Amino acid sequence: MKREPKPGAAAPERWVLRPLGPAPGIHADRREPLVRLVCVPYAGGSAAVYHQWAHSLPSAIEPWALRMPGHDSRMDEPLCTDLISVAREAAAALAGLLPGPYALFGHSLGALLAFEIAHSLRDVWGIDPVLLAVSARDAPQLSRQGGTMHRLPDEEYLETLDRRFGAIPPVIREDPQMRALYLPILRADTTMLETYRHQAGRLLNCPILAFGGADDPETSADALSAWSKQTTAGCSTTLFPGGHFFLQPERDRLLRLLSDELLVSLVP
Repeated sequence: MKREPKPGAAAPERWVLRPLGPAPGIHADRREPLVRLVCVPYAGGSAAVYHQWAHSLPSAIEPWALRMPGHDSRMDEPLCTDLISVAREAAAALAGLLPGPYALFGHSLGALLAFEIAHSLRDVWGIDPVLLAVSARDAPQLSRQGGTMHRLPDEEYLETLDRRFGAIPPVIREDPQMRALYLPILRADTTMLETYRHQAGRLLNCPILAFGGADDPETSADALSAWSKQTTAGCSTTLFPGGHFFLQPERDRLLRLLSDELLVSLVP
């Protein structure tokens, strides 16, 4: 079932960055993929986070990187601060683009977005994912209430963000132009995270993979295992060395685990 985008909505193609083709000598015989893996970035991140994934995944899996309003090539659009609204708009765009089976992966803020996108695609469009993979984020029913970091003054906000996540590049603090560009993006994404409220609904029917960093103060093995409460199909948890942003140094191992589970999920 397909519907036309609502008036004023971004064109569906603006939501997705797809691989332009394999790097020389890598997957040169790449065929039509069996499944699309929609990858959702973390707060302040962009589609470029997943730029190299197509070179590391099996040819049967094609990664699509989600482009958020106000980020990347969509900088001309207003930033959004309501997670549910963004998830619904993303789902509407993806519903008209996905040609077949799909899965979702999201890191940190992206994990909650991927979860809500999966629900919207299933509930509104009748399209179930074959797998949901989440990373560096507690299960949604454990989402923290009343966060105020997004309302802090600029310097205190950046210091708090850096202390908690260790991911503020010095250039954002030192270069006024870069700060003016990226601070509103970070603040909007943080607002989205801190104002999110999970509403219990029908459980997903796909398996969930939950990944985390062993030294990440933002989550824990128990909080990751709690994702099992959101599906009827089981949940497995893997901890990697590192903190909140283990995603890059542990990418190869993560992608091996993810691709193995994803290919198994396609077997009837």
